[in-house]
Amino acid sequence: MSLLSVLGDALWIVAMAMIASGAQRFWRRLSADARVPMPWGFSRLRGGRVAALVLAIGVPLLAGLALSAIARDPGLAPDRVLLAFLARAVTAPLFVLAHYAWIRAASQTLEAEGALKP
Repeated sequence: MSLLSVLGDALWIVAMAMIASGAQRFWRRLSADARVPMPWGFSRLRGGRVAALVLAIGVPLLAGLALSAIARDPGLAPDRVLLAFLARAVTAPLFVLAHYAWIRAASQTLEAEGALKP
């Protein structure tokens, strides 16, 4: 395992912690019967709060695990290891930004509908 692999893991751990923290705060504001706009491009669909938050956390988690598996391939040349690290370093904060953009948009929609707790 290379240093770049460990640094990539650290970036994704921080990103997933930020995503989970935002999801937890959003969860607390949702009423039990809220129909939440789905994340990751499915915003026209509505689902229960459990489904929306599992999707919101699950997609970046699976993406991070897939990138981690690619970065750990023992047959990677040093230039490919660097590219794998750079891909992980770029995608982790992009997932965080997309997640918080979804939370902001869903909060505004649900606030207008009166589906959020004060």
